[in-house]
Amino acid sequence: MARVYQYLELTMEELDGLNRERTIIVMSLSPIEAHGPHLPLGTDLLLAEEIGKQYVDIIKEDFPGYQAVILPTLPLGADALPRPGSIGVSAPNLTRILESFGRELAGMGFKFLLLADNHGGPRHLLACERAARRLYKKHGFHLINPFSREFSLMMAGDREFLEGSGLKAGECGDIEDLHAGTNETSLLLATKEEQVRENFRELPQNEAPEPGKIFVLLAGLFRVIRKEKLAREVNSLGRIAAWAGNGEIPAYIGSPALAKPEAGSAMLECRRNVAREIISQILEGDEVKLHPPLWPLALLARLP
Repeated sequence: MARVYQYLELTMEELDGLNRERTIIVMSLSPIEAHGPHLPLGTDLLLAEEIGKQYVDIIKEDFPGYQAVILPTLPLGADALPRPGSIGVSAPNLTRILESFGRELAGMGFKFLLLADNHGGPRHLLACERAARRLYKKHGFHLINPFSREFSLMMAGDREFLEGSGLKAGECGDIEDLHAGTNETSLLLATKEEQVRENFRELPQNEAPEPGKIFVLLAGLFRVIRKEKLAREVNSLGRIAAWAGNGEIPAYIGSPALAKPEAGSAMLECRRNVAREIISQILEGDEVKLHPPLWPLALLARLP
């Protein structure tokens, strides 16, 4: 079985003794962010750390010739919901920070950094992928955030992704269940039940408002040029912007009252399957390019 190390507990000599070709660094990250009246500000971080444990388990179970080294959790992320309690960084800064980590690890000879993430901020995932592609181009270093692919599948309600899970549209982290709704509440019930406030059972469904005119026009333009997937993503971005920009709307989207720990466990299994496939790909040595929502508009990640 693969060995697991805590980066902070290694000495310089022990670090030097690790096989660079067979060591996967794992780091959890997400911003501190308001999650309605029923989930803690650290929801994404708590879930990211749980996802990180699951990734380590995948390495131990499926890749016994490899070893995992766990870096400390980073409370960082772009596009944190602009409500009291949220703390985020700009997308360009997130790209720089991740590039710095990757550059330092590459300089020590390491090849792989696996990010455990639970934040679906539009520019957050774009920033992660920008850092990943730049690190591979400059250093041949693999920085991979499986949530980029997982979130795309969640937003699309992808049938293959959800196959056998019992989850369906409106409860799988899609636009109707985007934030602190059925999915995230279920995830926390499955992993950190004591962190979910009892009032979640009393909360009414909250829907994201319709997008503004500029987003409707932009989505229409993409439909004209037959970019249907991008049109849907722009429409969703418009709904997110309309919700995030209106402080009068509750800080959750979806139906927290429908949350169940079984649904959280099912989603974790869906995500494990995606991560397992991606880890297999990166260990084959090829560049793995992920395409988070809005990737054709990756320039958004350059905006402050």
